[in-house]
Amino acid sequence: MNKKIAFIKIIKRFGEQRLGLLFDGSFEKMAKTAFSCNWVYASQKESMASLFEHPFEFYDDEEKALKRFEELKSRGYDSYFYHAEAHGGKACPITKEMLASPRARQCYVVLHEAWHSTSRLNEHNFDYPWEESTGRVVGLFGGIELAKELGDDELLKECVDQETAWAMFADFVNAAHEQLSKAFQQNTAPEEIAKIKKELNKEAAVLHRKMPESWEKSELDKEINNAVIMRYYSYTVHYPLAKKIYEEEENVKHAMARFVGEAGQLGMKQ
Repeated sequence: MNKKIAFIKIIKRFGEQRLGLLFDGSFEKMAKTAFSCNWVYASQKESMASLFEHPFEFYDDEEKALKRFEELKSRGYDSYFYHAEAHGGKACPITKEMLASPRARQCYVVLHEAWHSTSRLNEHNFDYPWEESTGRVVGLFGGIELAKELGDDELLKECVDQETAWAMFADFVNAAHEQLSKAFQQNTAPEEIAKIKKELNKEAAVLHRKMPESWEKSELDKEINNAVIMRYYSYTVHYPLAKKIYEEEENVKHAMARFVGEAGQLGMKQ
């Protein structure tokens, strides 16, 4: 365990020293309780709009979140339960889930959540999808840069595969969101909506077979419904643009500066 905690600290130090990220007390100590990070998403079957005031409900108790998820599902809503390794709030501890994750995933989570802390402390006031999509770039390509700095070829391959998997997943989610949204706008019959979702689940199965081993691959095993697409669309809608900015800079820190500096003109601020 000490070795795993030490690696989390290496990621954090890289984020602070190389990328200038602010962690706001996160990833300092192990969680002392059964603290966990859980999100529940839900929508009507013929709508992509969240049932909740915010896009999701957050629970630090996995059992309560699962109970809520099952309740919403039993009431006929498209629902999705998401259990994660960390959150981007103040002083997030190192969880048991984080220590159990592959190193590439650890890189992504630590750096992505630090982007949230940095954005909050610096009052960037990003639109939620811009913060999530740019945070994907920070976490994924930050991991690649760290692996290169460490000269760790095994970690580098894992991080490159992780980004490849995410890019494939993002394309799928964006296309699915466009298809479903168009169907909802045209008041497509419920049975036709059901057929679209059935085809999307078939597409997800095909994509699963093509995708490199990764956390993203495991998400394709789940039922693809409105709630799943709604949840991930916030992370994928601007990913192509955010990735393009990174590829122009070939440097995460420089890309981050552009994410902030160009947010206003791109219409990505609240």
